[in-house]
Amino acid sequence: MTKEVHQLDDIISIFNQCFSEEFNTRLVKGGDEPLYSPANEERPYHAIYFARGFYSSALHEIAHWLIAGKERRLLEDFGYWYEPDGRSEERQREFEKVEVKPQATE
Repeated sequence: MTKEVHQLDDIISIFNQCFSEEFNTRLVKGGDEPLYSPANEERPYHAIYFARGFYSSALHEIAHWLIAGKERRLLEDFGYWYEPDGRSEERQREFEKVEVKPQATE
């Protein structure tokens, strides 16, 4: 049995072919942290930046985008707050509430 291996460029190409025109949104390999950034004066399209070229990060950020809906897609990071690792217990619980749907979707 042959195992098909997907490359990073595959998911970028597939996403952009499916959603770039209708939703003016592109998937982009990003830096250390993921970010969703709505279109602006310097960039005429919405950008989903996924972290460090990780395939799993791309899937996770796509899940956020799918769940966000039209209004939240006009806000940076869909209007959610983000804190890197090292959150307090309370902030971690809040973070987990926001993350449960995207993690289930990815």
